[in-house]
Amino acid sequence: MHISADDQARITAAIRLAEARTSGEILCTLSTERHRYVEWVLALAAFVAFTLPAILTIAGFGPTRWVELLGPTSWAGLPGLWQSGPLTDAQTIELYVAAQALTLILTTLALWWSPVAQRFAPLSIRQERVHEIALKQFLARGVHRTSHRTGVLIHVSAEDHVVEVIADQSIFSRVPPDIWGDTAQALLAGMAANQPAQGFIDAIARAGDILAAHFPPAPQNDDELPNQLLIL
Repeated sequence: MHISADDQARITAAIRLAEARTSGEILCTLSTERHRYVEWVLALAAFVAFTLPAILTIAGFGPTRWVELLGPTSWAGLPGLWQSGPLTDAQTIELYVAAQALTLILTTLALWWSPVAQRFAPLSIRQERVHEIALKQFLARGVHRTSHRTGVLIHVSAEDHVVEVIADQSIFSRVPPDIWGDTAQALLAGMAANQPAQGFIDAIARAGDILAAHFPPAPQNDDELPNQLLIL
């Protein structure tokens, strides 16, 4: 995702315009990092490992058929395991479990290095991770250290397609959390249209409206947070 110098200038202008109407402060961050969700990958790989051998067996392509295709001599070099002739029940189970284990390993590796490891992970998992990252940015960037505790962080993960808005204590005590939904949706709409800069501008304008309604400009309206978009 590309944010040009002109885009940065437009976002900065939008932040300054919004902050001119309020004593609140707005900070915007964009994460382009690709996350991998271990629990999602393992759950999906386990599902494939459980169902694929079962489906093949039901379809008549089970352990006995595998041995027939590989040929009896393929097992001759494995002492104490399978020799030529029909498989015993124990050998059938051993081969079936080995196939499941191999499927689990191969599927896990394939998913880990594919977009599925992030892009198609359940929304709840992605939201939880993005919330953790946004909270770290909120603290690391000093959004909680503004004079009147009126800082707002607008954070988006481009790869996760998730927006997180975190408001500081003074704002949280007066503005219901669900009121930031329009701010998040405006940014998501811009990202979906491949216009991230416009998405940020629209989100900043909505955040500015909310802040202006509850926190009018102070007599000394200091600019305490960076006005440019921070790309992580």
